[in-house]
Amino acid sequence: MNSNVNQLQPAWLRAGTNAAGELPDDRRRAALAAFLAESESLAPLLMLHSLMRLEFCAEERWQIADRRQQLRLAPCFDDLLRRWHLHLLDEGLLDSHDDDVWTLAQCAPAEHQLEQRIDDARHRLRQLMNWLDDATPLADALFNRSQQMEEWLRAPSLAQDRPPDLNLHQLLHLPGMIGDYFAGIAVSVLPLLLDEARGNVPSLLALGQTPPRLQDCLTRVAAAVVPLDSDRPLAAQLPDDSLHDAVVLSDLLSQPDPARLLTDLTAKLVPGGLLMLLQNTAERPLHWVTPAAVQAHARVGQLEAHCEHRCRQMLDEAGFSLLQSWPQADSPMAFAGQRLIVARYEPSSFR
Repeated sequence: MNSNVNQLQPAWLRAGTNAAGELPDDRRRAALAAFLAESESLAPLLMLHSLMRLEFCAEERWQIADRRQQLRLAPCFDDLLRRWHLHLLDEGLLDSHDDDVWTLAQCAPAEHQLEQRIDDARHRLRQLMNWLDDATPLADALFNRSQQMEEWLRAPSLAQDRPPDLNLHQLLHLPGMIGDYFAGIAVSVLPLLLDEARGNVPSLLALGQTPPRLQDCLTRVAAAVVPLDSDRPLAAQLPDDSLHDAVVLSDLLSQPDPARLLTDLTAKLVPGGLLMLLQNTAERPLHWVTPAAVQAHARVGQLEAHCEHRCRQMLDEAGFSLLQSWPQADSPMAFAGQRLIVARYEPSSFR
């Protein structure tokens, strides 16, 4: 029965399912799972330590907006500071009272105790990074620039002037186990999907980071691959009358205005055009206490939550119909919190 069902599936779907079933080495998967679990424990310690170093907790009781103004931190960080407070409330390290008043919980450790626990947790995390080909860039982004992060909270222009920092929402772009896994699915699916959709050689748009293996695949299967800059309007990069067969997009939810970006992309896709999206769909508390998170808020102010439901909702509102996503919820790779989503642009006049 299963073989008959498989025969009825499109070739691209069978290829994607087979590629998604080719799991990385057990030891590297175990290291990644341990890394993510340890990072969950480290995040609240770093958040509380940063609030203490910023003197947020120097007062016995405080309100977030008032204390932020007293410390001369930029208003673009209100959302980030509230995110820290709410996470620390969930972890039992802060208490919340009426009128948005906050206090340290009785069980909150002293600053010197926090520093020792943070050092121990960072050491453990460094031992759990062999799922990466080179752990140095991520370790540096996570562990070596806390003072810089605090400087940016006081002077956001310093963050805005730098290239984007590496963050935990970009794990699938780092050379290593996750990147290899998702690139394997993408290169198995894309050529077959394009063959089914178009009779001629397609023209593709590419926006965001693309794994090298997938980039090589794009140049092989497409007549033209047009790289796009997410910091510039699409209208300024493409002719008014240009239409393309597919777009390969990374990190939709990290864009300043993801809904607007999708709307702009649909204007450049033929009806029935394809979207392949590489997207982080898991919230990592440790991400929100890194220089990358501070930098993102300095540029945008408030960011979309990273969740698959929100991502699918945006695609649907923009006129995309979901075809498939990998890995499936019951896959041993689902815990990694990344998804490869394939959708087709179907405006109402085309459906």
